Amino acid sequence: MSDSLVLTGVKDVRKHTGTEMLRLNPKGGGDTFQLKRWWVGAGVSTCYEPCTVFDVTTASGTVKLALATKAEGSRVRIDHDGSFNFSFFGAGELSRACLFTDFFEVIEHYVFPNISGGKVMTVTPAGAASRPSGGGATTPTFTAVTLSGATSVDDGDVETYTASVTGTAVDVVHTLSSSEGADVISGMDVTFNGDGNRTLSVSSTSASAGSTNTDSVSVSVTSTPFNAPSETGPKAVEGYYPLYDIEANAVSASADGEAHSHTLSGTTYYMPTGGTLGSDFYHGDYGSNSGGGY
Repeated sequence: MSDSLVLTGVKDVRKHTGTEMLRLNPKGGGDTFQLKRWWVGAGVSTCYEPCTVFDVTTASGTVKLALATKAEGSRVRIDHDGSFNFSFFGAGELSRACLFTDFFEVIEHYVFPNISGGKVMTVTPAGAASRPSGGGATTPTFTAVTLSGATSVDDGDVETYTASVTGTAVDVVHTLSSSEGADVISGMDVTFNGDGNRTLSVSSTSASAGSTNTDSVSVSVTSTPFNAPSETGPKAVEGYYPLYDIEANAVSASADGEAHSHTLSGTTYYMPTGGTLGSDFYHGDYGSNSGGGY
């Protein structure tokens, strides 16, 4: 048997002539699936593409046809010959599609004229899966995950970590966490808050492979150095004397054990409290400015 339909936007199916192609909705809601970009090679940071996905079922089994649908104004006619071969017409704004096994293993993918500049180009990657032949599909594998990224950072740094999957499953979902509750995590990005050591852990799950794997890395966070002011007092500034750069030093010089501040030309200085005005301290009438000392 064969089937044909017209897809407009991300979900509007029209002129459907058969029953083999069925548009799917994600279990979490919405109209499109977030699929790993199938045209990007290994070793590149994982990116995801919003896709409209169809189940295509014959007596031989089921495959999934995914189209990278981004614009509500896009339109394409899809013809299926009954043997998991497809033709695309009037792809317009669409750029790519992919044929997967029922477990989202790549069989082949398609580059539309929007990119190819001519006819629809079919690409069969090395090690691609096969179309169903009636013997049932192979269950994907997911045997390990490896977490990698910076292991020595400064307090306040934002770092991106990568989770690499061992196996054929393409539906692996990663959840990153930190042993330091003050750290802020968004996806695979971590904002480090507070110095010291902590452990970053990733828990990765594949529904198609039915397995979960974990990995972790230890990260050392160094506090951002604070540049404390140096002491150049006691000194006179704009007729005020004695002035100190550091409040604790002014307190130590005070007979009362207290200090008060003066802001002069935009800089805050500290003066010991107590004593006699005009002999022990001066408020604007000291003889001359001093660069340090008496």
